Amino acid sequence: MSPAGPSKRAERLSRRLILRGTLALAGLGLASCAAPAAPPAPTAAATKPAALVAPASPAPSPSPAASPAAAAGAPAKLATIRAAWVAKTANQMLWPLAKEAGYFDKYGVSFELSYVNGSSTAIPALLARDLDTASTAASAVVGAQAAGQDIVMVAGFLNQAVFRVLAAKDVPGIEDVKGKTIAVTRIGNADYFAWQSIMGLYGWKQDDLTFVSADSVEGQVALLNSGAVQAIAVSPPNNVLAEQIGAHEVLDTAKLNIPEQNVGIIVTRRYMDENRAAMLNVIKASIEAVARWRSDLAFTKDVIKQYLQTTDQRFIDVGYEAYAPVWPEVPYPSREGVAKVIEQVSAQNPKAKDLSPDQIVDGSLVKELEDSGFIRQVFGR
Repeated sequence: MSPAGPSKRAERLSRRLILRGTLALAGLGLASCAAPAAPPAPTAAATKPAALVAPASPAPSPSPAASPAAAAGAPAKLATIRAAWVAKTANQMLWPLAKEAGYFDKYGVSFELSYVNGSSTAIPALLARDLDTASTAASAVVGAQAAGQDIVMVAGFLNQAVFRVLAAKDVPGIEDVKGKTIAVTRIGNADYFAWQSIMGLYGWKQDDLTFVSADSVEGQVALLNSGAVQAIAVSPPNNVLAEQIGAHEVLDTAKLNIPEQNVGIIVTRRYMDENRAAMLNVIKASIEAVARWRSDLAFTKDVIKQYLQTTDQRFIDVGYEAYAPVWPEVPYPSREGVAKVIEQVSAQNPKAKDLSPDQIVDGSLVKELEDSGFIRQVFGR
């Protein structure tokens, strides 16, 4: 299905978010201390504008399976929440799945979901109230907190590192990546901090790798294909794109079981305090999406296909299989994973070193759902 063009409102919001994201990089401590050398111009695919793109309007989805949780009667007027997912990868598909399954409507939320290119764009949008909530990694929250902005993570859906490192043919193993040039989506995005874990694991120093920003996964793959960089770290199923140009996998970080708080629901504390009931319902819908991911393979793969706009069956299958075993039923953000992220960000931004997981995380909404028995009911426990 061909993607629908963004509305004029989306285009205007896109321009605002791009500008705010650019101006906010230094202030939030997400940019590199030293600007990398400019890479060769990427291919057309790499330069495709993607700051705020409404996903293609999916074809009518199968009727959602009856939920095991007691249905909450939707109020006459739904609460409107403007939300964004920030990376074109399968670990961002819980909200699209929940939307297509009708779970937000079920819990009284009119969920306006858009794609925003990277957490470094989403954070300024939250602060400017152009967005109400976003699905990002904890590194974005740590950077914001280090800059004095009270953004918190209220649920964690990917509590470990799940990145696959792909390298050029002449780089036989992960040890051989030392001394090479690496393409990341942006300095400060989750894939950049995945490299901090890798460097720590192998005892590398910060200057043992050179990083360049590619703006997108397509840009990363284009730079790897051109020879301008020698390795990239991508979340599944984007490893399939790199394999298609002849790259090979040298490390799967999921097999290392490294605690690292990745995808979660973030919001300003002020917004959460003012809209607690609505955010509670967003988490309810997200938990139902986890259950649906596990129980309805065909429906989930259809969502991946439509929102990531692909017909490549292996790409779809890898995206589904990589996350089915790691979604948590009770989505508390990982304290150990958040502590790891604070350590990573502190290497680039010393203001982050005094932060604690308690400042980054607010687990009260998840606790409320756990204590009420809602989560047990959803998963049939």
